[in-house]
Amino acid sequence: MNGAEVRPPAPHGASPDGPVGGAAGPFDFVPPDFDWKGAALDTVRKYPVSCLVGVAAIGFYIGRHRGKVITAAVVGAATNLVLRQLNQVFDTVDS
Repeated sequence: MNGAEVRPPAPHGASPDGPVGGAAGPFDFVPPDFDWKGAALDTVRKYPVSCLVGVAAIGFYIGRHRGKVITAAVVGAATNLVLRQLNQVFDTVDS
């Protein structure tokens, strides 16, 4: 997008025609052939302790605020698995 196509922002900061500037989406600044997996692995290789601390902090936060929901989901999934296994056992015994 060249400079002639870019509109100046409205005085109140919003434009009725949508975003002002060249970006059409939230990740347009990232090159189209960007290697996300390689970048993530390079970051973990460079900063392993920082990544572990960050993941531990995020896990603690999620567990602290959503622990009961996560536990209920895991228990529900385990119960369904056990009931399926029991149904298979009793179906084979009756046959």
